[in-house]
Amino acid sequence: MAEDHEGSDYSEHENPHRAFAIEAFNRSWELLETENRTDDQDAELLSAAFASRWHWQHAGGVEQLALGDHQIAKSAAVVGLGDLSARFARRAWNVAEVHQWTDWKRAAMAEGMARACVAQGDDAGRDHWFAVARDALATVADAEDREVVESQLVELPGWTSQ
Repeated sequence: MAEDHEGSDYSEHENPHRAFAIEAFNRSWELLETENRTDDQDAELLSAAFASRWHWQHAGGVEQLALGDHQIAKSAAVVGLGDLSARFARRAWNVAEVHQWTDWKRAAMAEGMARACVAQGDDAGRDHWFAVARDALATVADAEDREVVESQLVELPGWTSQ
């Protein structure tokens, strides 16, 4: 049983926070993939990423919270908020380190750090995190998981898979 912040018990599928977290996360992805977003869409993008993270706080675990931080970092980066991006990318990376994540989760968190560096204009940091991401990608057994992370890295200036 999951418990919401007011103490009401819900099954995993009945928890309204879980449903809202998923809906907001999916909306943020839609907006991330929208070309030529307007200022209002950029604001909605950030709002959706933060909303998803907030709802996961009440319905998720460590992984969902870290992925929420990662989504905020990615959203902040694409709207030009490098410092905010770096703050949340670092939070997500720290969780990956503490929990010794490997495979796609580690690669994704390194991608988030690289993206934050790009948003801050930090080429040396970007290159460092590209190297970390490459090393992590080499451990990803599932080709589909690897392709998802690689597709995010390809968007960044300076990325090469070698």
